[in-house]
Amino acid sequence: MKWDEFFVTGEPMIYGAMVSIVVASLAIVIGLTYFKKWGYLWREWLTTVDHKRIGIMYIICALLMLFRGGVDALLMRGQLAMPENGLLDAQHYNEIFTTHGVIMILFMAMPFVIGLMNVVVPLQIGARDVAFPRLNAVSFWLFFAGAMLFNLSFVIGGSPDAGWTFTSL
Repeated sequence: MKWDEFFVTGEPMIYGAMVSIVVASLAIVIGLTYFKKWGYLWREWLTTVDHKRIGIMYIICALLMLFRGGVDALLMRGQLAMPENGLLDAQHYNEIFTTHGVIMILFMAMPFVIGLMNVVVPLQIGARDVAFPRLNAVSFWLFFAGAMLFNLSFVIGGSPDAGWTFTSL
């Protein structure tokens, strides 16, 4: 198998996405190592079953996805700003259009509401925690893994490009 069959190649924006993923990951690892926060992050956030912290993580991920979906919206608006604009080709525009919709609904709006519900509802009803705190934590981490896999689809294998009207025959 050749690398160009697995990775999407030839697009400057795809290369930019690859570089930004690597740079952001390195910045996070270097920052956590420099400030010696690995233990704190593991004990207090990554393994937590506290509904308030899980809600905060949902909201933070939703805000990150809002930024990601906003960049897609800016790219689409940039393409449509003037006739015969060469910013995006048709295939890439279809991919961005589809992923923008999925990101903004499934990975931004729904997690934001779920995060707010995680924080507020147990406090409103006077409960100390949610009914199944481990299941709550597992649901967040499955959501997070799905969001990361979906975002990697631009770099590995290509994004879906069906648009909102896709019907399987």
